[in-house]
Amino acid sequence: MAIDFETANEHRGSPCAVGMTKVVDGRIVGTWGTLVKPPAGLGDFNPFNVAIHGITPVDVANAPAWEAALADIMTFTEGLPLVAHNAGFDMSVIRAACDAESMAWPELRYTCSQVVARRTWKLLSYSLPYCADAAGVAFTDHHDAGADATAAAEVMLAAMRSAETTSLDSLLDGHRIRWGWMTPASEWLGSHYSGHSAGPRKPLPGANPNADPEGALYGATVCLTGKLTSMTREEAFRKLAWAGAQPAENVTKKTGILVSASQARLRPGDTLSGKAKKAQALLQAGQDIEVIDEDEFLRRLDG
Repeated sequence: MAIDFETANEHRGSPCAVGMTKVVDGRIVGTWGTLVKPPAGLGDFNPFNVAIHGITPVDVANAPAWEAALADIMTFTEGLPLVAHNAGFDMSVIRAACDAESMAWPELRYTCSQVVARRTWKLLSYSLPYCADAAGVAFTDHHDAGADATAAAEVMLAAMRSAETTSLDSLLDGHRIRWGWMTPASEWLGSHYSGHSAGPRKPLPGANPNADPEGALYGATVCLTGKLTSMTREEAFRKLAWAGAQPAENVTKKTGILVSASQARLRPGDTLSGKAKKAQALLQAGQDIEVIDEDEFLRRLDG
């Protein structure tokens, strides 16, 4: 069951839309989605988010509140495990929205199509448009929750074909990716690659030594190119350090992530900046490096 959330603002507990795509026996058999009224106190719509997904306060005025939306999500899920692209973001939306409404978290098992894509293809970016392109999927409506959920489902199906398996458990075992889960007791574990080559991740000099080691940016050297819309470069560097990452001015052989701030959404075929071209050359030379856009950066920043 693939799922995708859009949020009203930078707070994870502000879902304003959800889309779901059901897969049974290797086939897409159904879709469902709804707009969502964010929890009280979290309903301000940030202009950056609105520019990304196009949803406004007027659109959600009569939408179901989170409690009703979550009940519908669980009904449509029918006990199937969830898949999301950058599952750390989407699962944190569920947890944060439940916390905002003083609700228990649901019992869920999940994995991440982005993590699977990293073990399946060698790409410049593992954003959903790039992964869909690698999977041979036509995808033009990024940040429509329903379209994103369907694209994530298609990416997983393509990865399963690449691995010559029809079992999600077999796919994850083959790539040494652990299942993620959450429980009503407010316990959770992320879905990550657990192979030996990953090695322990450590915060780099100048980074916050007490940052969450499960964080998506923890232990990474991150370079920015272009001007961010959502914050200044100095603020971005402070937030990266707080997340346990090492901000850097230039792309080097130590760089793991390049944030392409010149675009809110990065797509295959886009014109690359000089730093992105250097990242592409390093990737082709065997370096483990990827390019992400500003939206993906914000989703990972607190993940």
